[in-house]
Amino acid sequence: MKRIFLIISMMMAVTAEGQLKKINDIIGRWDIAGEQESGAFLQIIDSTTILLTYNGETKKISNIKIDCSKSPCWFDFAATDTSDVVHVKSIIEKVGDDMIKWQLFIDEERTPYFTARKGELLYLKKARTAVITARSN
Repeated sequence: MKRIFLIISMMMAVTAEGQLKKINDIIGRWDIAGEQESGAFLQIIDSTTILLTYNGETKKISNIKIDCSKSPCWFDFAATDTSDVVHVKSIIEKVGDDMIKWQLFIDEERTPYFTARKGELLYLKKARTAVITARSN
């Protein structure tokens, strides 16, 4: 019985570690995985400055609403596409230290969980920052 309790406790600790608790947990650049999204990324600078680069265009998203009291977190925003404003509902979840699962719902209701039946499901991988070191001669 003690062994089962220990295993369950360890599983809960691993799950809780990966959950997104606040936007600061995912600050940085996140590349959208997949060949068709090559060069697409989400740049989270802070809770009010988020950029989305897609199809070679960078857009600053606005009307950002993040609710991390829900699991997965609700992440809603608006983006200007040509002259139209597109309102996006989404859910987002951190999966490990360097992966995010993100599902976007445009012109449809958000589901409270990830599903293949609605929306567009994306995986984002934390971009590695280049470290430049000076060499002394």
